[in-house]
Amino acid sequence: METENNPPPPFAPAAAPIAQSAAAVAIMTTTSTAGTTSARRRSVRSRQGRKRRRIAAEEVGGWASLPGDIVRLVAERVLIAGDVVDYITLRAACSDWRASTDSPLLGGHHYLRPRGWVALCDGDAVRPDDARQVAFFKPATGRRLGVRLRDLAGYRVVAISSGLLVLLHKRYNTVRVLHPFFNRAILLELPNMAPTLRVLGTNRYSLLRMNAAVLTTPTSATTSTIDAVVAWFPGPWFLFAKPGDAAWDAVTLDLEIQSVLAFRGRLYATTNTSTNILQVYPRTNKNTFAVDTPIPDALGEPSLCRYFLVESDGRMLLAVRHYVTITTPTAHLRAAFKVFEVDLDRRRLEPVGGIGDRALILGTDRCLSVSVRDLPSISGNSVYCFSRYGVECFSLEGGSADVLLFAALGSAGPFTIADHLVTYCNHVQWARGLMFDEDCYIPDDHLLKAKIRMQDKQLRITTITTSVPKKKKKKTSKPSPAT
Repeated sequence: METENNPPPPFAPAAAPIAQSAAAVAIMTTTSTAGTTSARRRSVRSRQGRKRRRIAAEEVGGWASLPGDIVRLVAERVLIAGDVVDYITLRAACSDWRASTDSPLLGGHHYLRPRGWVALCDGDAVRPDDARQVAFFKPATGRRLGVRLRDLAGYRVVAISSGLLVLLHKRYNTVRVLHPFFNRAILLELPNMAPTLRVLGTNRYSLLRMNAAVLTTPTSATTSTIDAVVAWFPGPWFLFAKPGDAAWDAVTLDLEIQSVLAFRGRLYATTNTSTNILQVYPRTNKNTFAVDTPIPDALGEPSLCRYFLVESDGRMLLAVRHYVTITTPTAHLRAAFKVFEVDLDRRRLEPVGGIGDRALILGTDRCLSVSVRDLPSISGNSVYCFSRYGVECFSLEGGSADVLLFAALGSAGPFTIADHLVTYCNHVQWARGLMFDEDCYIPDDHLLKAKIRMQDKQLRITTITTSVPKKKKKKTSKPSPAT
């Protein structure tokens, strides 16, 4: 009865095999499609792999296959004949060359010397520390290189010495020495100089015109080590610190400094009333300076002369700006230059009749000697000097100096190479992003003048005696477990 009343559904036994076969067909179709896609991918990978192997084989057979000792020999020649920038470029050519050469970061206070680079000014009134970028120029080759420097944040560039940047922190007054061509290559950190500045009674005006020199000792043909950093101001003070010092030491010179030069690990200076070249660092004792090389008084009253120290082809030169009397057509005074070679061993000056294909660029903050072979707009055997009337070029032909060129102040761009080099030698204008003559012609009610005042207020002598605090890493909070 139950079987008759409840018969099984028709075709029930046959339904399961039909469903199973449909699923099997679907699986077979999916498997076939996946297999075709996988085979295509394997084929593409195989072609790409063969292409990479072919390219690698071509590279191995090219310049990348040079033996490591040959690559190191070429790198040494590049460092000696070229520059540290050329060495960095060589290491960036391929991974094999980079693995075969030494890292340019030597560690500690040792570094590869940048040679012959000067910093350009764009004349756009943007400070390098605000732009965090400096444009470098090498007069010997004409190469221009823009370098982004992240370590300029919070600092001001107060000097460029021995190819390195000297930075002063705007708030904490700590000093940092930075290699411009390496990423985050801080060679030296020096302590806060504010306590010493407050003892000396230095004001912010003097701090805004701070200058500094990095004294180094060559350890090889291409490397040097930092011995000390010496800073000076418009007043009679010199501050110096060595690596590892906990504070800055100070010494007072009761004379007004005119020109300062770091030469062979020592610091020399001329004054407005002295008749000698003075050795500022290292000192012979606590409160005196070594006296070197008497300056002859045949050029006139020392207070009416201007003395410039400049290094040229490994020699120390003294350029003296003096005045000569011209009798025709009417009697008047004319500026002239006399150049001497400084012989520190025998403590005397040797007159120099000419300097060949070189030109001396003289400024208030630094002096420069460049070769004119690759700079056709610069006159050889000449002296370029910035005065209140503009840029004057004096020729040294025949042992005398004649005015060849006069560039009026307030001239509009584009600027010449001479304008850029003179601006580089006047650091106050360069650090403001202005050309040497633009700062003189800004009206007091101009917006740019107000901008300069606001930027100068960022630098102050701090009352904080600690160093720059290190940035703390942000801790990522872990999510709490779900309840």
